[in-house]
Amino acid sequence: MNLNQLYLFEDLDEKTLKKIEKISIKTNFSKDNIIFYEGDESNYLHLLIKGVVKLYKSTSTNKEIVMKYFYDNELIAELSNFENIPYPATAVAYSECEILKIDFEKFKKIIYSNEKMILKIQSSLIKKIKNLERIISSQLVLDTHERVAKYIVENQEDFFKTKNVLIAQMLNITPETLSRVLRNYKDKGYIDMKKREINQEELILIYN
Repeated sequence: MNLNQLYLFEDLDEKTLKKIEKISIKTNFSKDNIIFYEGDESNYLHLLIKGVVKLYKSTSTNKEIVMKYFYDNELIAELSNFENIPYPATAVAYSECEILKIDFEKFKKIIYSNEKMILKIQSSLIKKIKNLERIISSQLVLDTHERVAKYIVENQEDFFKTKNVLIAQMLNITPETLSRVLRNYKDKGYIDMKKREINQEELILIYN
């Protein structure tokens, strides 16, 4: 794959693309391979070219708390790079993956000279912050029905393309519980899986 086929780099000229190629490594990961561990130094910016990556934290009792699943063309835990802090969670290949690892120190000089790239990275960071806020709110404040409703409203596009088992992991509930809640929402007309539509007003009333 050429770099200009990736969302982050599609507006760059050939000269800039060649600079990025020189400081990047394409790496393939088999399913269940660790990409980085929580606490590792964030020397590389990770751009997922193809596959699915799971980002999770482990509790003192070795329970996994899933932070997010990443899909094609997404940056992984880039906030760590910009804050110059170790990775706050572990990333593992949930499927066969191809990832572009970019030397971040060298990449920063390229980023700050390109306004469009800055805006794309800024948008990605905002999404990650919102996702973290959702996790904190869901785990500490909301009950199961409220948690599911809030996830659907805030992640409508992802909801219809993500497997239930993955959504259940992110919401820290069992797949069976999620299925019961979704069945209830279907019966009430809050979600339509065939048309990929939701009744946003009714769902918001559940958790507000």
